[in-house]
Amino acid sequence: MAVFTGSVFQNFVARRPIATATQMIMRRLLAPEAIDQVFPDNAELQYEQTLLFSAVTPMMATVVLGVQKSVNAACKVMRDELLVSTTAVYNKLQRIETQTMTALVQHAYQETVESCRHLGGVRQNDVAGYTTRILDGNHLSKTEHRLKETRELVAGPLPGKSLVVFDPRFDAVSDYFPIEDGHAQELSALDQFIETLARKQLVIADRNFCTLKLMYTIAAKSGCFVIRQHGKLNGKIVGKLKKHGKTETAIVYENKLELPGYEGETLVVRRVVVRLYSPTRDGDTEVVMLTNLPPDDADAVKVSELYRARWKIETAFMHMTVSLNCEISTLCYPPAALFCFATALIGYNALSIVKALVAQEHGRGESEMLSHYYIADEIARATEGLLIAIPHEHWKVFSEMKIDDFAEHLREVARSIDLSLYRKSVRGPKEPPPKKKGNKRTVHVSTKRILEKRREK
Repeated sequence: MAVFTGSVFQNFVARRPIATATQMIMRRLLAPEAIDQVFPDNAELQYEQTLLFSAVTPMMATVVLGVQKSVNAACKVMRDELLVSTTAVYNKLQRIETQTMTALVQHAYQETVESCRHLGGVRQNDVAGYTTRILDGNHLSKTEHRLKETRELVAGPLPGKSLVVFDPRFDAVSDYFPIEDGHAQELSALDQFIETLARKQLVIADRNFCTLKLMYTIAAKSGCFVIRQHGKLNGKIVGKLKKHGKTETAIVYENKLELPGYEGETLVVRRVVVRLYSPTRDGDTEVVMLTNLPPDDADAVKVSELYRARWKIETAFMHMTVSLNCEISTLCYPPAALFCFATALIGYNALSIVKALVAQEHGRGESEMLSHYYIADEIARATEGLLIAIPHEHWKVFSEMKIDDFAEHLREVARSIDLSLYRKSVRGPKEPPPKKKGNKRTVHVSTKRILEKRREK
């Protein structure tokens, strides 16, 4: 620990606190002993010889966090830790099994929850007594045509998709179910999600997941759901719509719906209808949610607000796309591309711990104003210098120390954060764009002449 009380480390704490805290957190989430145990506990066909899973994962993390520009560059920089050729690393990435990725994300989530609990400042549950889980799918973008079989194709090769489960209380990804077939339905991984359902769990999902199997199974396991009704799901409407209140964007009504029978069972659910003042971007003026939440736990207006909270997982995906390198177009094999995304999910959870740290030390309002872009920018710029000054082997201490000591070290770093460097740039409401002037023959204009005309007015 002597190196972390010296002037070099303290200088990074003072000048680059976010990058320093993130490095400490990633060492905790990707502790070698734990990661090496994830592999034998879950791998079925793949095996380890010289290259350990605990070496591949931090290597990929440097690419996801922008510290290294590519997997190839990361292999060169970390050759002393990897101890194998770049070809061997790529071969490893091409064979990582989906269940291993799932277990890796689950492990990182448990570490995230433990860290956030010890730091304090954890959000309340959305509904008292229930643990919320937001379910959504994610499609990976097309890759380059590097595989021999794709070089003559016009169509873009899709490396896969996944189901992702989000815990809004900790602002963290709790589960990840990769699907290697880019043309498969998201529902093909639904059974894996169903296995994780627990009592008093509240599942929030879009209409893609409005299936009888999911709703009946959640109810059978003493859980609840808020799921948008799919247009193809039929049922028997019970009672007339009654107005239950208003929100900023809509009027909320409610009645009941008797679902079609499933495996000899029947289920009557609440049908919450939200009639919007303005249509959605898809042109919808009415949104219908189905829920089995007891009215005493959440009235119709609360149910509509719960469904609107779905945007939190969409926001997480957006941050991973803009601030992290969650999709690398050169990783053409599905296991490699999906493993990259899994590592990005862990990176997002690490940033959530940073936000929890700021919330505890500086207040929830300051935490909400943190910009993922500025955070990720500092991590990308400062981490390599940090690891040159303090090599990899010294950071192992943070994965081994007690959680209370780890949390206290993070708090010490957080006290040095100048929040003005990381706040979002807030802009006013967007105005509708003006009607374009000119014609097809006018391809370009001179900016200088336009500004001269402005000065003449």
